[in-house]
Amino acid sequence: MNQFISYEGLSINSGGAHSVSRKSQKVTYEQTLDFLNLFADKTQPKSIDLTLYESEKKEYSALKLLPKLTLKFGIPKTRNDGWLRTWTWDLTGKDIENGFETLELNNELPKNPAGPISLNFTWNFHFKDPKTNQILPNQELIPELDFRIKNSRIYLMLSKKSTISVWFALPFEKMEKYELEFLKELKSNLPFKTSDKHWRTWKKSEKGNWTPRKIEIKNVS
Repeated sequence: MNQFISYEGLSINSGGAHSVSRKSQKVTYEQTLDFLNLFADKTQPKSIDLTLYESEKKEYSALKLLPKLTLKFGIPKTRNDGWLRTWTWDLTGKDIENGFETLELNNELPKNPAGPISLNFTWNFHFKDPKTNQILPNQELIPELDFRIKNSRIYLMLSKKSTISVWFALPFEKMEKYELEFLKELKSNLPFKTSDKHWRTWKKSEKGNWTPRKIEIKNVS
């Protein structure tokens, strides 16, 4: 493989993401699952977690919420990185409904730079053709450009302000009828609107280095 196409929306490295807050959290989650059922070889999340954030302006007490959440989900992992202290619980599939019920506590809590409570999902997968259910070939040949990001990935954070970050790596070495139709269907089934500025084609040099170049796919809609 000497070329592939990527979409990073918005840059995961910079902490950016597409906002999906206008939709209900459950609708966003279900639309994400619908997309994965169509285009991904795996629909089970790699990780699920629930995170409680302390109040930046001390407008609520996270410590008062801890006993209730600990009783429901067990002992959390605590992190204090100098910004907002957090408590995180690793969940399983059977905890998801309880996670959505816990998110409703946000309705009683003031705004916060993060959270106050978020339910987070990470999926790693390879793309498949939604018409044939066949996995697109050669995805294992696409290089991992960042050890933190597997090919391909969706990170969904559901909270007062819900966001979705994606890294899509597609094994397309050309852009002809099949590839363009695939991208058109992909875009129409995502729970957010893609940005035309965040598509790249990556080419491999004779020395084995991968170099990105912006591509315009405005007409693929």
